[in-house]
Amino acid sequence: MEITKPYCCDELMKKTVMDSAGKKIGHIGDLTFTLDKELKISHFILAGPAWKEFLETIHLKPEHNHVFDSSAIKKIDKHIHLNITGNHLLTTMSKNTISDDKVKFSELEKLDIFDKDHEKIGRAIDVDLNIDGSVSIVVGGGFIEEKLEAIGLKDDIDILVPSNIISSIHDSIQLSVSKNELDTTLNGILKEKAIKIQQARKAGSSRGNTGRERVVAFWPYVSK
Repeated sequence: MEITKPYCCDELMKKTVMDSAGKKIGHIGDLTFTLDKELKISHFILAGPAWKEFLETIHLKPEHNHVFDSSAIKKIDKHIHLNITGNHLLTTMSKNTISDDKVKFSELEKLDIFDKDHEKIGRAIDVDLNIDGSVSIVVGGGFIEEKLEAIGLKDDIDILVPSNIISSIHDSIQLSVSKNELDTTLNGILKEKAIKIQQARKAGSSRGNTGRERVVAFWPYVSK
């Protein structure tokens, strides 16, 4: 899979999906993930017509959408390009396509995030897909948002929790590190970012032209 730049899942869901013949086959309605030491994208579920999606949501119609796994993606740029034709798509009704161990993006983005001591860190607001195919959870709320507000960076930076410090995902997202470890590793990074952003503002540079920066909340080697 070739990825031209990092994308959040919310961005991916706005892109048109093109099959290998260059035919438009729809847009992404949801994604699924697996967690085995690290969080990984598993399947992409195409959205159906609005009326059909509504009936499925209120359980008056079984979910029956077309699906492709991440290996079917050739490239992500302005569109999502597949290496298969639309005729080779599976459906959510196909056997073992979406197994019980898969976590849907629509469910994941509503979950609270807790550290290893069960203190709330914030909540998942999106999932970030990096150019190397790795994924991280974008955090909002909680002490993370408080830190960004305190140094005036709320509108400039997305804080990412790397998938290798996620220990479990059920009714919440559980991390394998403490809130203090996250706080310690973030402090130096955010101070450095704040100085650069303030200097850019004084020089007349617009943050809106450069977009939001991505900051990884925890690198294991930093605190050891």
